[in-house]
Amino acid sequence: MDKKAEELDELGLLKNELMEYDKNVDFYYTNLINSLILYTYNSIELESLAPILIDPLTELYEELDYAFLPVCFETVFRNAKIDIEFKEQLLRFKNQVDEIPNEIWDYEFIDNHEKWFEVKKSAEKILTNIGIQHRLFDCKNHQVLDMNDNVIYQKPDTNEK
Repeated sequence: MDKKAEELDELGLLKNELMEYDKNVDFYYTNLINSLILYTYNSIELESLAPILIDPLTELYEELDYAFLPVCFETVFRNAKIDIEFKEQLLRFKNQVDEIPNEIWDYEFIDNHEKWFEVKKSAEKILTNIGIQHRLFDCKNHQVLDMNDNVIYQKPDTNEK
């Protein structure tokens, strides 16, 4: 292995490992943006995503959790998909979501609890600050199912529908 490939970054990854993550930067970026967009939705909008997300309320947290895996999160900034100046704001948002009490992780609270209003406001602000104009969940990395769990949409470069 050459000297450059052996160097470790701040996450303890080899430079050649980071290059592998860089190949998927568009996916990590889309996941992060989608996560923020989900937090701007009301309960009806979230429930309408059931054909894509199966359990939107669970995905609400899991999408965000995945987006903030250090290597995925850092890849977005290392590749300048989002300006580094927004990194701390995003980390504060993740902490804000982590502080939502378990007992209000339910559709009945999403539209009327102060904690959820604060989270929605923060998500809106971040999306606006980083220049995202739309609030549409990008399903290009998800399968869309009909009522019988048949795939009616899947990423175009796969062999299925």
